Amino acid sequence: MATYFGEVVFPSSRAFWDEYEGEESIDELQDEPHINIIWLKDKPTSMKKFVLVEGEIIIDFLKEFLCHDSEKICAIQNEYNKELAVIYQVNEEDLYICIIAPSFDTKIAGDFIIKISDILSICKSIYLISWRHVSHYKSANIPAVPSFLRCLYTKSGNNLCKSHKELLEQPNIIYGVAAGILSYAQMMDFQSVLYVLYTDTFVLDSIAAKPLIEIFAEISNQILHNISFAGKSFFNKGNLYM
Repeated sequence: MATYFGEVVFPSSRAFWDEYEGEESIDELQDEPHINIIWLKDKPTSMKKFVLVEGEIIIDFLKEFLCHDSEKICAIQNEYNKELAVIYQVNEEDLYICIIAPSFDTKIAGDFIIKISDILSICKSIYLISWRHVSHYKSANIPAVPSFLRCLYTKSGNNLCKSHKELLEQPNIIYGVAAGILSYAQMMDFQSVLYVLYTDTFVLDSIAAKPLIEIFAEISNQILHNISFAGKSFFNKGNLYM
């Protein structure tokens, strides 16, 4: 069971404090992002299974194998009409998938979660799937496989894990929309589980996608056979890590 999902880390020295930190204007404090939820059909009164996915390399896989014939029922946009997320209805058995845009700014994750809280409240089960490169995984025993899953779940969500029950160990951390929703679900006593897919590559192929295929087969109650997939690399821009 996941107990704590975050902590406040204070600067190690007062030299890191901004001397004007306590003097924000009222306008700055009230400058909240505008997030609009646009329903393209009637909003459901309940959702049996709600799956939220973030992580650029798994989006193409998801769109090709689960959302290609699905109906887009909701768009979530910012004040500039830029899509932050899209919700699809996958089948008639109340399976819904929310895909977070690759360009989503994690700084507004808290406001985003508050905005969709009424959607989360009508979900019987909430599945969250995120992605990290294996270089972010901290453990003395890193599995020698192309990809693997680790999970966290809320107090009432342990029954959602039918396989891949290996918990994410400390001192590993998660962040983003999925992590925020898991924290919210814990506080609200919602059934929720978060899976983190770790891969040793930045391109998802059929082999690395195998754990995802198994998870989605469990969630959708479908057997997915003979899946062949070669994703696109998202390394089209430079990154600097300090």
